[in-house]
Amino acid sequence: MGGLSFQADTSIIGKHVTLKINLYSHEGERKASAMPMLKPDSELMNYKRRFEYLLINVPEIHQPENSEQRREIWSLYPDTTKLKRLYLNKFVQDEKLIQYFEQTIAPIENPTDVRDRTFNVEELMEVASKFFYCDKVMPDTNVQAHVCVGLNGIKEANWDTDYTLLEAFCYEGIFTDFDTENSQIWESFISEKKEASLQFRNDITSLDQYLEDVKRLLFEKMKKDSVLKKELLNFYELNEANLAFKIKY
Repeated sequence: MGGLSFQADTSIIGKHVTLKINLYSHEGERKASAMPMLKPDSELMNYKRRFEYLLINVPEIHQPENSEQRREIWSLYPDTTKLKRLYLNKFVQDEKLIQYFEQTIAPIENPTDVRDRTFNVEELMEVASKFFYCDKVMPDTNVQAHVCVGLNGIKEANWDTDYTLLEAFCYEGIFTDFDTENSQIWESFISEKKEASLQFRNDITSLDQYLEDVKRLLFEKMKKDSVLKKELLNFYELNEANLAFKIKY
């Protein structure tokens, strides 16, 4: 186990990532879960959201087929020392996560490096639109939607191109706008969702089909949304030097 600890101490993940233990009660029993997060003193904190996206979505341990493995480690509670050590090493040993971390950190540390990867505006908007995800029909037929790091339409998109870095950027840009007092993206999203719902509300034959129709239409509307496009391109211009890709427009 000493070797694993050494690896965590010296790896790029171990340098910047820690774990947050979340405690909760289930059927009267105290349980725990854990999530990776940037260390508060990491020099990457200015870019917290793009790394948060990678930490939540990329690791093998976070994939649906590994849910039992996660629970086994979390069940080590109340031995939080062992829980943290074993769980953190899942991230430290994750070669795919390390690769994306290295790609994302490189331009932050060396802004003048040449960026070979390029995306166009259509790809930007295709990826960004998938964050506006309808997931439930309420009793009054209003549709509940989330804009979330994990609950979104990315996984069901099945793109042939690897958009992971662009996904992280879109998530960062959208939520940076959400943090403002009068978020333009949020207002546009609410308006587009209302219009999408109204288009199908009078002809509901199945709530499941209604949800699917509104979800698909909202994706299309957000893909063409001028406010979302403007705000993301503004955010890109502010961060062009610290991103591992270029957007051609």
